[in-house]
Parts: sequence; C-alpha cells; structure tokens
Amino acid sequence: MNRSILVVDDDEVLAQVLNRVLTSQGYHVLCAATVTEALELTRKKRPALALLDLCLPDGDGIQLGRDLRALVPDLPVILMTAYPRRLQEDRESTGAFAQVLTKPLNLQELRQSLAAALQPNGSAAAC
Repeated sequence: MNRSILVVDDDEVLAQVLNRVLTSQGYHVLCAATVTEALELTRKKRPALALLDLCLPDGDGIQLGRDLRALVPDLPVILMTAYPRRLQEDRESTGAFAQVLTKPLNLQELRQSLAAALQPNGSAAAC
C-alpha cells in the first residue's frame, strides 16, 4: 500500500512539524513549498494523498488540487488554511476536497482526516 503523503506548505516550520508527525504515523512524506515543486513531485512519486496549503507563493491550493487530480485522478486532497473566511465565498471549490482543515492544525483532527481520506472507499471528492 502506498503510504506517501505530499505536504505542500511554504511555512518551513509547519512543514517540518507535519513531516515529523506524519513520519511517526508510518507515512512517507514528500515536501514541497510551491505549486511547481508539488506538481513535479506528484509526477515523479504519485503520492497516496495530498495535504495542501491554501496560500502558496506561486498559486493557490484550490487550483493545485485540481491540477494534482488531473495527474492522479483518485488522489484524495486535504486543504489547510489560516483564512477560513476566504473560503466561505467559494464553497463550490472547497467541496472538492476530502476535508478542509483550519490552521493552527488540530493533530487529532488531522489524523482522523488522513485515515478517512485514505480508506479504499474514502469520502474524497473529485476536484
């Protein structure tokens, strides 16, 4: 079973924390800080799940989710944001994600979201 998770966040500290937490849970973590890096890693490594920040230096997590799903159609995608109010205006786009998590992240909620999204018939919606 593929246990790799693509983490896309330009906050180095958060990316390191997520790497540690996810690695301790038995996942292989692929880290990217930009849309460009995320797309390149996905083409090469084909992760089992993507965990995306909404605001990235070269794009946004909503469009990146769509682009990743174009590369890997059954890829579950979870969106993270410190700006949940921004998403209230665009509910249609956020409905395309398996889950939307608000920063600062609740680690228990993160673990539950990952487990649900990685189920064989998980609740992941298509972007």
